[in-house]
Amino acid sequence: MRKIISALAACLVLTGCGLGRWEGEIRFEVTSINTCYDGYSDVICATRVYLDVVGDLPAGAPRPRSFEGAFVEPDDFTDESKVRDEVAVGDEIICQGQEQSEGFDYLNGNPLQLSKCRMA
Repeated sequence: MRKIISALAACLVLTGCGLGRWEGEIRFEVTSINTCYDGYSDVICATRVYLDVVGDLPAGAPRPRSFEGAFVEPDDFTDESKVRDEVAVGDEIICQGQEQSEGFDYLNGNPLQLSKCRMA
């Protein structure tokens, strides 16, 4: 019984370590904002805030190419209303980035997940 419990514990540790290889805060500049217009449904059109990295990447961060075309959506912000009311092109924001090594996002070519964004 102890061998089974030890094996399960080891599997859980390995699984947890495999989901994200790097995590840290990254500073971005807002380069453009795509907003939905009347006539589009939320399924077809989603508000996206497109970003470029500002300054140097934190130690251990994925290669800069991982950040090309980076964007966040309102639910990636700690306060969703700020996206609609206050974020503008040229603003700087800080997001929590996590590199994915497996899972749905990784399989779709998104090796980096951004969340918990806030105004810089």
